[in-house]
Amino acid sequence: MPLHTPTLLVAFAVVLVLASVASMSVGLKQQSRRGARWWVAANALFAAALALQASTDSASIGAPIAAVLALQWPIVMLGGIRRFYSRGGTRISEWADRIALTLAILVTVGAWVAPIELATYAQVYAIAAVGLTLYVATTVAGLEDFATSSTLRTLRLGLVAGAIVQLAWLALDVAYLGPLIAVADATLGAMLATAVVALLMTQLSLVMNHERRIAHLLASQRKLRHLVDVDTLTRLPNRRHFHELAERAVEAARDAATLIVFDVDRMQRVNELLGHPTGDEALRQIGTALRETLRRRDVAGRLGGDEFAVVLPRTRLADSTIVVSRIISRLDDRQVAPRITRVTLNVGSVQMVANETIAQALRRAETMLVSKRDEARRGDTMPLPREAAPAPEAEAEAEAEEDDMTPTPSALMSLIPVGEVSVTPGR
Repeated sequence: MPLHTPTLLVAFAVVLVLASVASMSVGLKQQSRRGARWWVAANALFAAALALQASTDSASIGAPIAAVLALQWPIVMLGGIRRFYSRGGTRISEWADRIALTLAILVTVGAWVAPIELATYAQVYAIAAVGLTLYVATTVAGLEDFATSSTLRTLRLGLVAGAIVQLAWLALDVAYLGPLIAVADATLGAMLATAVVALLMTQLSLVMNHERRIAHLLASQRKLRHLVDVDTLTRLPNRRHFHELAERAVEAARDAATLIVFDVDRMQRVNELLGHPTGDEALRQIGTALRETLRRRDVAGRLGGDEFAVVLPRTRLADSTIVVSRIISRLDDRQVAPRITRVTLNVGSVQMVANETIAQALRRAETMLVSKRDEARRGDTMPLPREAAPAPEAEAEAEAEEDDMTPTPSALMSLIPVGEVSVTPGR
């Protein structure tokens, strides 16, 4: 039974329309990205080209119209690809797409208006279709996202395979089929090869939308994970994440690691006299000092409030004093109010022992920090403003001026003792 070419073309047109409608309906549910409308338009115009080609012959005006509608598919489809991957770069400008399509249309229509002896109109159309297909395959390979997208690599493979089929059909037409079949059937290979690639593109568009949704979902998960794991003020790991990172850091050699705990001396007074924004800035500068000072293998974290912790893998307690001095030195360069009060640290450090967890080492270091801090403050005999008692002969005068005279913040600050940094020796 001989193949009925018009029926085959109409069948491909119907299948392409149904596939495009199904792809569009699924894409709407998936919230299709930019470029989907270009693919739908390209498929619709190409389906019209197949239907028109099935109902016309090469001598009628419908032949060049069908050729133009068919030649647009690779370029319009490429326009959708460019918009879908608009954030990536490309080596070939979009202006080249328009120039390539214009040249292909002019050559094809010109061969129909003024036939040439070297090739028939159908063969010229097939050559133009092959040229556009190979051009689009080259452009797709030049996209920046090509290296990371399996969908683009699959599309290029389909385009190259379609071009090979078109060339094979053209060779058969020139060498063998031309003398045996009508001239109108010489375009069959070019149109059917393009139709197969168009059907492949309807499926790849869904895959691309799915890949983009998965990529956005993974990015959202990374952002949420960052919010869960990182303290937004200091940009250091929070308590929970610090425990996770520290446990992994010291797992190889626990007894060779040092754990340091420190807090800001008299942080509450800084907040009361200078304001909470200044206190937050001081904590932010501590986080910056830690990131700029510590090694890549070290782990720092904010335990809460003004309390921080640092784990130094493969570091002895005696060597940790150098790290502490570097942190303090870097923090001194970032004082938020050096003329009013200096942010100083209370430090406690311990050498971890074998089979000890981070939580256990933290309890020892915090106990040592509190002990050193209390010991330093017991020797602090400077009176506080609320404890200062007026002289008996000035008591009446002080009571008279009590309502309209209050101490200024700078006056209060001049009476606040500045804490010293105490480095705790190991046990």
